[in-house]
Amino acid sequence: MLAGGWLIEQHTLRTQRHLDQATDDAVRLKDLAVIGSALTNIATIAAGRLVKREFPQGLPLDAEGNLTSDASRRGKRYYRCLTVMKMLNRAFAAGAIGLTPRVNFTILRSYRPGTIFRLFT
Repeated sequence: MLAGGWLIEQHTLRTQRHLDQATDDAVRLKDLAVIGSALTNIATIAAGRLVKREFPQGLPLDAEGNLTSDASRRGKRYYRCLTVMKMLNRAFAAGAIGLTPRVNFTILRSYRPGTIFRLFT
C-alpha cells in the first residue's frame, strides 16, 4: 500500500509540477526508501515461502520465538535471512513515512515561496 500510494503521488509530482532541486532531491530520497521497503517485503515473502517448502512444520523455535540450538545449518540461515529482511523492511518503511513531512514542506516551498510558507518553517 505504501508503494502504491507513493507511486501515484510521485507520478503526479513528476508530470504536473516543475520542482526545484531541493524538492526533487527529497522526492528522490523518498523514492529510494519506498523501493527499499517494497523489495525487502518481496524478499521476506519469498524467503517465508521457501521456509514453508523446506520446513513444512516450520522452523524449530523455542517459546520466545528464537531458533533452537538443534536447528540445522540451513534453518539457521533462513532464520537469519528472515530476521534481517524484516528489520530492513521496517527501517525502509519508517524512513519513507518519516520523509513525508520533508517532502511536503519542500513541495510547499517549491509551489508557494511566500509568506504563508515562512510561517511554518
